[in-house]
Amino acid sequence: MASRESVDASHLSLPFDASEANRLSWDLGDEITTRAPRTHTLRADDARVTAHVHVVGARRGPPDTRDAAGDTGTGRAVVVVVRTPVGRERHYELPNATPREVVATAEARGFRRVETAAEAASA
Repeated sequence: MASRESVDASHLSLPFDASEANRLSWDLGDEITTRAPRTHTLRADDARVTAHVHVVGARRGPPDTRDAAGDTGTGRAVVVVVRTPVGRERHYELPNATPREVVATAEARGFRRVETAAEAASA
């Protein structure tokens, strides 16, 4: 059954502050991220942890009100899929973050951008 859990990942290097995240069950997280656009892929400097950043529930607005990701910022959340060193995927909702904020925090925590969806589309 789909659920949300408290975040306890002290043993795992996360690209965000765990206190600001809601851990989602694998079923719920997979269902959400299958439909949500991926904006960035991040990798820890030690290359053991990978994270995919998704925008969920984005509403499109007129071009002059959109941010760099093309969203108006209303009704949206960010879900990050973290792939552990052994290949497990964990899904985290960051309801008060933007993709840009997630990337900035991740870079400060030793992650680097591998690609963005826009870069992949233009390649």
